[in-house]
Amino acid sequence: MRNILDHLIQALKEGQPVVIGAIVRSSGSAPRTSGARMMVLADGTQIGTVGGGALEGACLDKAKDLFQNAYSFAELQFDLNAATAAEAGMLCGGSVSVLLQRVEPEALELFQRMHGEFIRGLRPLLLTLLPGNDTSPEIMHLIPGEDDNVPADLRTEILQKCRRLPFLINYKGKEVFVEPLVHPGVVHLVGAGHVALATAHLASFSGFEVVVMDDRVEFANADRYPQAREVRILGTFENCLKNLEQDDYVVIVTRGHLHDREVLAQALRTASSYIGMIGSRRKRDAVYESLRKEGFTDADISRVHCPIGLTIGADTPEEIALSIVAQLVQVRARMNI
Repeated sequence: MRNILDHLIQALKEGQPVVIGAIVRSSGSAPRTSGARMMVLADGTQIGTVGGGALEGACLDKAKDLFQNAYSFAELQFDLNAATAAEAGMLCGGSVSVLLQRVEPEALELFQRMHGEFIRGLRPLLLTLLPGNDTSPEIMHLIPGEDDNVPADLRTEILQKCRRLPFLINYKGKEVFVEPLVHPGVVHLVGAGHVALATAHLASFSGFEVVVMDDRVEFANADRYPQAREVRILGTFENCLKNLEQDDYVVIVTRGHLHDREVLAQALRTASSYIGMIGSRRKRDAVYESLRKEGFTDADISRVHCPIGLTIGADTPEEIALSIVAQLVQVRARMNI
């Protein structure tokens, strides 16, 4: 839902109904997993994807029907064995169920509230009570730690099972599709040189938010980093990382050994999910030894990815950036399990 939420809100603001689609069940080697989302406007504009190929084509055709008819939802089942997947030009087999539902402009307030809660770090969950034989889908939302319109017993069960990936639960004979609005993660690039520039581009393209910082204005500026959420000019690298949490990723690519050591010490005092430092093994070992003398333990140092990135034989700044962002995606995916 997070990948279409901004577009959904904008369309509803403009008074446009939309059709949203979600994979609510999947098994085998399906092209996308449960929680994949797409949105379709009345003019056929599509945002997001539920897998492509004939599957998505059938969903688009059904979405057109939902704009033109009185009924507001449909649940489509696709069984993609090897033969049918090949006929459809897809490499995947498996089974998926896609729920499509028309959302009217009257739902704007609900989605705006969810968006605001997400921005404030409240981690809202979108709940869809899946339709039975004689009912329509019902959308609710849940905010951990706050009161809402979700029945108490359903709230308790969801929070007991809650994880970062969407999931289904049974509630009073019906299924509820639960979608946490997971933060995409913030990549903090400390250093704004050539590797950082390529990393910022690929990280943003992969769905991360990007923060860039350096003490050189000619490198750290908004013109050079148009995709960054924030570009910070530092007077010094001291105290440049504060209050980082699980959704934060630190990539240390400064121009000097001493700067790297200073930033790494700060990063190790945070709860960030990823800490990577560029450099040779000789540089790494010298930095680690210095940190041990300062009181950092081997357990602390084991959090650091150095040499940074996946081992792909990277050489150029662009290749190094690719290896870094691949590792960031890998860490994020493991967190979402």
